[in-house]
Amino acid sequence: MLTGSLDIDGIPVDAASLRRTFDDVERCCANLGAGPGHAVVTACRTGLGVLATVVAARRLGAAVAFAPPAADRGLTARLEEVSAAQVVERGGTLEVLPRARAGEAVLPPGAAAVFPTSGSTGRPRLVVLSHAGLAYQSGETASRLGLSEADSLLVPLPLAHAYGMGIVMMWLERGGRLLLETSFSAADVTGRLLSRDVTTLDGVPSMYSILLKTATREPEVAARLRRLRIRGIGGDVLHPAMAARFSALGADLHDGYGLTEAGPNVAISAPGAMRPGTVGTPLSGTEVRRDAATGELLIRTPSLMLGYLGEPDATAAALTADGWLRSGDVGEVEPDGHVRVLGRLKEVLIVDGETHAPTLIEDVFRALPGVAEACVLGVRSADDASGRGDRIVAFVELADPVSVTDLRTLCRRDLPPRLRPRDIHVDVPLPRTGTGKVDRTALRRWVTRETSARHA
Repeated sequence: MLTGSLDIDGIPVDAASLRRTFDDVERCCANLGAGPGHAVVTACRTGLGVLATVVAARRLGAAVAFAPPAADRGLTARLEEVSAAQVVERGGTLEVLPRARAGEAVLPPGAAAVFPTSGSTGRPRLVVLSHAGLAYQSGETASRLGLSEADSLLVPLPLAHAYGMGIVMMWLERGGRLLLETSFSAADVTGRLLSRDVTTLDGVPSMYSILLKTATREPEVAARLRRLRIRGIGGDVLHPAMAARFSALGADLHDGYGLTEAGPNVAISAPGAMRPGTVGTPLSGTEVRRDAATGELLIRTPSLMLGYLGEPDATAAALTADGWLRSGDVGEVEPDGHVRVLGRLKEVLIVDGETHAPTLIEDVFRALPGVAEACVLGVRSADDASGRGDRIVAFVELADPVSVTDLRTLCRRDLPPRLRPRDIHVDVPLPRTGTGKVDRTALRRWVTRETSARHA
């Protein structure tokens, strides 16, 4: 039974109407044969379409699946094989369409959700999560954050990713009021904060960066941010400069760490137990350890993915011999369990035979007023005989005017010569994935094209 209430873009949704919509979508999916082992797919990214698909799949024991980009024909075909129905939204009306499954392929037993990975750090895949795993995540995350039916959750996030989906699951389990924004607008979000009794806010770093600018200009927004019980942030790394600015505002961000393959939440900073520079401690029942040889964080959790759909070899490669998930992240685990995430294992810079995390350089840029975001890549030419290693290339996204000369002066002041970027770009828009992460893969393709053009 649905116990929570819903607003979409500031408009309350009538409870009886919401129940009818959920019942209608469930009935249509059931008539098309959706059930355990099958997926109910939606191309919706937020709004009522996602909520109705989630509820229908959950009631039928099926899996909700979020359609990958249409251009990715391989993933689309793989998902088609296990799909029984598709929920689409046309002109504000939800429709349920049949899916012509190519065969008798089914999802793994217990499958509850299928998410395309972002592809920001590698090849996109379809991650399958279980009903038991989602229930564990919902219960433990809500317990860590102290969520109850008294909370009003403001969510200006896509729901077609594990972060947003996790919030939906907590709302379905715990009740409360879900204040859903179908797109992010600083004006709309601050308007909701000022006009509604919001207790929790969730977002990605780029969203909080914009809200910080608003809060510095408008004292009432700063005061409202301070009154929030939870200011959750995820989807990408929370950088020290941003964390410090919110702390100075008196509105600490509740950082966490997760990845889709882990369910997604691994560690969360609990209210009243913040430790700067860490992502909190693991959820109860989840373990994190550091590989002594590589520095990689390894994870064991009840919400571990069932696997990558149709890719058993990739699934096996993601796990250690004793079943721990390879996170791909470099980090540390403090004696009392607090976790520090230092960067991506495959994004390290190798200069003069030494390994460095790009975040060391990125944080120098981010600490400068006027810089909104920074991304640093290591690029190596196939014919480079210098032996120096990576050529460091920096992309800097500006919030206020800053010259490349100023950025180079900053690097000379704060970085050793070997870590000063050779190239600094301030006129290249930073591409982002659907979760708001800077798309390093796309930036690397841009560098490759530019390098090829110069040598043509």
